Amino acid sequence: MPTLVRTDDVRRQNTRSIIQVLRRHGSVSRTEIVEHTGLSPATVSTITSTLITDGLLLSRSEQGQSQDTVNRRGRPRVTLALNPQIGCIVVMVMSINKLTAWLQDYSGQVLAKADDHFESRSATTDDFEHYLLRMVTRLMSQQNGHPIPLRYISLGVQGVVDAGGQTMLWSPMTTLLNLPLGEMLHKAFNVPVWVANDSNMAAEALHWQDSQRFGDDFAAIILSSGIGMGLVLKGKRFIGRQSSAAEFGHMVHAMQEGALCRCGQYGCVEAYVGDYAIWRRVSGLPETSPPVNEIDPMAMIDLARRAHEHEGVEREAYREAGRALGKALRSLFALIDPITIAFIGGGVRAFDLMEPEIRKALRHNGNMLEASDVNLYCYEDSQALIHLGCAMTTLQTLDRTLGVSE
Repeated sequence: MPTLVRTDDVRRQNTRSIIQVLRRHGSVSRTEIVEHTGLSPATVSTITSTLITDGLLLSRSEQGQSQDTVNRRGRPRVTLALNPQIGCIVVMVMSINKLTAWLQDYSGQVLAKADDHFESRSATTDDFEHYLLRMVTRLMSQQNGHPIPLRYISLGVQGVVDAGGQTMLWSPMTTLLNLPLGEMLHKAFNVPVWVANDSNMAAEALHWQDSQRFGDDFAAIILSSGIGMGLVLKGKRFIGRQSSAAEFGHMVHAMQEGALCRCGQYGCVEAYVGDYAIWRRVSGLPETSPPVNEIDPMAMIDLARRAHEHEGVEREAYREAGRALGKALRSLFALIDPITIAFIGGGVRAFDLMEPEIRKALRHNGNMLEASDVNLYCYEDSQALIHLGCAMTTLQTLDRTLGVSE
């Protein structure tokens, strides 16, 4: 049967497209919006006029801004931009012993940044609440002149989050379970709060940055102190029935007498690929020895350098990590078919040592689809991607609360 398209649905989609252009390019003209979106000039004019009336867009004439403009005949160029005074958001990213945060206005402009170090493994529930609330208060106090009202808070965390985006169910950064982080922040600041898995947010960022490469079906795998996955299928971020799911790092690599994972189980992929696993192997410690809580990033950089310089235990540790990743991807592809993969984080410094083992495993994937030719990409700065994913997802959610794309 033919699909019926409602006028309201079309208008919402067109509005989202226009808002997206403004967030990507800042101040642009209606003509430029037409070029970027492919919408008709009449449609762009109608929608932007409504958004201006509602106070969500600012219109500015560039007449008199430059000598070229003064000398140019005809009507002055008029540009449109998102109104930053609509509100601001706080975006936080929390990992082992670290909390980083940004204050951004409605247009996406960063107004302030801050970070904090705390002993997350020994922190109590009250400690988590203290650090989170102090961070938001600290950022809001850095506004100059007329403060912009806080509209939304988002928090990307290293760990498993409930499907509703409010509770951190489990995380390697703490021994505590079921931390109600969303409730803590909402109670203190009376704004909507969203808690998200960091790998899912990295996937959102990749889609935002390069939807041609990372479109309807791909995965973002974080290689750092932990191993996480953000999975996108059919254009939608995969979320489990109860949790953020896609715990790629806790798929089974070794069935019997495997290495000890930070989650407490044995044989997980992470127990062979995570920073602590590489460090444990190079240090000559037994596989069953407890994972170290935190490793100096410079130590991991030096370890990767030694692995590149000569044959030895360092290089073999990365090869073993590649075998574990390849085996896990082979199992994943058996379920969903081969997809594009982005590897993110400090672990990609030695990806060239892991890749041959990954591709070797994929050549024996056991199905008719050629998984060994799958596209693999690397991005070292995981923090920037997680932040971008949190920010853009939060701003798009804020659009809906303001009725922009309802």
